[in-house]
Amino acid sequence: MFCPNCGKKIEEGSNFCAHCGFRFVSESKISAQEIVRDIVTRRIEGIKNRNAKAIESLVYKEKYTKFDDWPPFELQDSEGLKNEAGALKVLKEYEYETRGWNIEVFGDSAIAAFTIRYQGIMRDLSFKVQSRVTSFLVKHEEEWKIVHEHWSRFPAKMREEEKVAGSGSA
Repeated sequence: MFCPNCGKKIEEGSNFCAHCGFRFVSESKISAQEIVRDIVTRRIEGIKNRNAKAIESLVYKEKYTKFDDWPPFELQDSEGLKNEAGALKVLKEYEYETRGWNIEVFGDSAIAAFTIRYQGIMRDLSFKVQSRVTSFLVKHEEEWKIVHEHWSRFPAKMREEEKVAGSGSA
């Protein structure tokens, strides 16, 4: 299956193109929770595909803020998107897995929380990270946009305990 907007290959059953964001089904046919999850997933796919423009299209740029799980660890505004775009240029082999999604919609605002494990290579250094993520979205001009993200790594001690717990025989 190929996107009718950008022509790139897409997964069967997709509601949106992971490359350009083109919507294949009308919003009225899918729930707000599904739309919110799709927006946040498209944001992560933007990282995987090293597509800063796709990421920027998903945020409410004038109001956007984030706490990242990479330095700098302070609150960033949309300038953080520029820093991230620079990092995407040296990112390779990015893979991720999300779990434990909880999405609540409150009229024209929504919050999505989940955990993510991701790995890849940046400037020839391998990384493997597990984080908690919370995204706050609002409906702006009839479209859901990310207003704030908070990515927070699991403490190293917790990750080590998880390795030990996972090494036992079943």
